[in-house]
Amino acid sequence: MPDTSPYDLIAEFYDEDMGLNNPGQDIGFYVQRAVRAGGNILELGCGTGRITLPLVRAGCRAVGLDLSMPMLRRLQCKAAGSLLPEQRRQLLYFCADMSAWALDESFTLILCPFSAFTYLTEGKDRERMLDTVRRHLASGGVFILDLFVPSQEIIRLPDDHVFHDYRRKRQDGTWLERTKTIRKNIFNQTNLVCRTYRFLASDGTLLRSITTQSLIRYYLQKQMLQLLENAGFAVMEQYGAFSGRPYLDSADVMVFVCRPKYIFSQYGNAAIGSSTLTLAVKNGLGKRWLRKRAMRA
Repeated sequence: MPDTSPYDLIAEFYDEDMGLNNPGQDIGFYVQRAVRAGGNILELGCGTGRITLPLVRAGCRAVGLDLSMPMLRRLQCKAAGSLLPEQRRQLLYFCADMSAWALDESFTLILCPFSAFTYLTEGKDRERMLDTVRRHLASGGVFILDLFVPSQEIIRLPDDHVFHDYRRKRQDGTWLERTKTIRKNIFNQTNLVCRTYRFLASDGTLLRSITTQSLIRYYLQKQMLQLLENAGFAVMEQYGAFSGRPYLDSADVMVFVCRPKYIFSQYGNAAIGSSTLTLAVKNGLGKRWLRKRAMRA
């Protein structure tokens, strides 16, 4: 994965953008699973805390990982304004690529929500991420991820088709609108999504615009089942909705609840109360172990 994220550019208004696009049905699902699991919870691709903060409010001890430092700064501000002091002590987060990380912790539950897995477009990154997740699960630990189901209707559209996603009024009276195009590579099952954000005055005058590009890799349900199987996971449950509805080809989302097929934990069950975490970063020479201070709210 790249060292920077397109979300760096939209962190300031992410909650008005993709945060509102998601109806939030996944939040209750993940909170319920986390409360049931207890112990240490890790969220990959935590962003501004859309799911992380409800986990902490529900009494969970949570660690969030995200590639975008601006998104994590936004999470920090939200945590400071919405969590009690004792709740903030249950939250740690750090900036890292979810395909190349390691902690001296193990987790009862690891989450990868909101199709974050689709940003791993290279096979080596997917394999490394899944192997790392498996190694960080405590005995009996669970890994849950969800992905969008690719739309055949969208796949058939020409690449220059412009999607008018929304136009929303902001609290200050200005408007935010988003359009996008999707350049598709059907052979590789990748989409290059180009989003343009336009900030408009109340009279429609353009104030500024921002353009981002994101490359994602979509999957069919059978492909994900095989990928998880090859990575050493047994899929215990799968759903086509966060309500628990069984998966059908007409579903918009696919949810996988997995456990390792065999028990393996490299890092033990260290307490999460420490404010320092050991993070492994891979470079061209192999693994380079860095001692990094985790960020607290």
